[in-house]
Amino acid sequence: MRVIVRTILVTALVLAQTAVPPQAVADSPDGAGLSTGEVRIGDVETIVFYGDSITEQNLYSAYLETFLLSRFPQKKLAIFNFGWGGDTASGGNARFARDVAGVKPTLVFVNFGMNDGGYQAYDEAVYRQYIGAQAELADTIEAAGAREVLFTTSPVDEVLRGDKGVYNETLSRMAKGVVSLARARGLPVIDLLHPMLDVQRAARQKDPGFTMIPDTIHPNPVGQLVMAYLAMRRIDAPRSIGEIEVDGTTVRGRGVTIENQIAGDGLVEFDVKLPFLPFYVPPEARPGLDLVPLQAELNRFVLRAAPSDGRRSLLLSVDGKVAGVFAPDDLSRGVDLALLDNTPWSRAGRALWDAAQLRWDKHFEAWRRMGLQRPATMMPSLPSFEPLVRAQRAYADDLGRSLGALAQPQTYHVTVATPGGRVPIESFDLSPAYPLERFDTAYPPEQDSGAVRWRRVSASGGQIDLAAQFSGAANVVSYARVVLKADRATRVHLALGSDDGLAVLLDGERVFANDARRALRRGEDEIDLPLAAGRHEVLFKVTQAGGGYGLAVDAQVLGNARVRQVEAQ
Repeated sequence: MRVIVRTILVTALVLAQTAVPPQAVADSPDGAGLSTGEVRIGDVETIVFYGDSITEQNLYSAYLETFLLSRFPQKKLAIFNFGWGGDTASGGNARFARDVAGVKPTLVFVNFGMNDGGYQAYDEAVYRQYIGAQAELADTIEAAGAREVLFTTSPVDEVLRGDKGVYNETLSRMAKGVVSLARARGLPVIDLLHPMLDVQRAARQKDPGFTMIPDTIHPNPVGQLVMAYLAMRRIDAPRSIGEIEVDGTTVRGRGVTIENQIAGDGLVEFDVKLPFLPFYVPPEARPGLDLVPLQAELNRFVLRAAPSDGRRSLLLSVDGKVAGVFAPDDLSRGVDLALLDNTPWSRAGRALWDAAQLRWDKHFEAWRRMGLQRPATMMPSLPSFEPLVRAQRAYADDLGRSLGALAQPQTYHVTVATPGGRVPIESFDLSPAYPLERFDTAYPPEQDSGAVRWRRVSASGGQIDLAAQFSGAANVVSYARVVLKADRATRVHLALGSDDGLAVLLDGERVFANDARRALRRGEDEIDLPLAAGRHEVLFKVTQAGGGYGLAVDAQVLGNARVRQVEAQ
């Protein structure tokens, strides 16, 4: 059986030793503590991220986009990125009417400054030009009827750059000017520069080769996650998804809704409804969680559990898929549920992230490559080009409107159990092969299994080569049967693989279906079978649509029940 083992604890426990404490960042003597004002998100917003190539990277902005969409599933949010590599505050003001005004923004996050300083030592004239351009851009945004949030720019890597901090000093003085401008105008301002310098320097003390700005200018996914975290802290949004506490057979929830509790021998089951999805952190950005306490401060979703005997590990299954097996010490401190990838909320978060990335790509192509740059390779003189541009924009807009649906939280079925014994599958009863009509067609074993002529076939480790059993068969369906006997009510976790499609029927009722075209991989599908005390017939319906043909079944009891394979009667 494929079991995903995790020992991910509440991030705060790890970060207490590794991360830069938020208070230390806020009180840094070299200029932090500059951020002011809280950012409030209305029920209906068109949000724009506006800046240079650091914004065009679509990382910190994408993290913030999925954070906002998942944290506010009931709000109507349309989010755009109009970053442009090499741009300045002056250039941003000049192109605002062309690029941004048409989407009718209500909230604009502005991040200019990296290019404005000229990559040189501080120059008063350059500084005044930059602050003047920021003020003009603020006037333009206000005239468009939008609210503005100012960022100070991120820093350069002064070690890799080799300038002994000269340009960061320039950027620091520019950042203080941005803060003064924001305060004078009553605008929220979020300082990225100084906290990021604190994080970079603290991490480099532990690892001299560390950087989150490898080309000295553009933060990598880790650095951009730090940027997003600094902005998330300033957004008026719920700070925690919730906590689940399992004490023996009693389940309590804080911030989440717990319903339909069922206690068994060595296991407890319940439904949990989340207020919103956890913020999904892509794997390439997760090293950033060792640098800032994002999980503990802003994305807390914790499971605590006490095994009944206090000594055994517990298995966590969500909607039939094993999310992890955790030791008692981990459970008592708390497991970070937001970082468990084999959960439905993480899969939903990943789907949201992927869809948002696709939407950005399509919008960028329609806005920039097709709408403005019009490269000759696209043959813009073709009569169909302009309709294609309009269709691309419409598609990107439709994608944007659809993202909110992906962010909706659901109710999930959770099982917390003592990992029980494995159930050896030593043989299958095989039906004849039938011509494949449709996947959902009910063939004789589903109609009356007792009337089928079954034949017993040995299985090696729960796996059977059906192609060898039905030599030369193509485009067929057959059934493999096992009978399980439980000495008490329990659940059995099945990790399954098939070539091709697979359906599972428990005592005549379909409980799983995957109409797939694939090679066999053990554990690719998972399901928890609820078994009452007594005998149960389990049918595995396997389709073959060309190529190989096979089935693999791994079974493990959840809890303390005894389950074994027995002969059919």
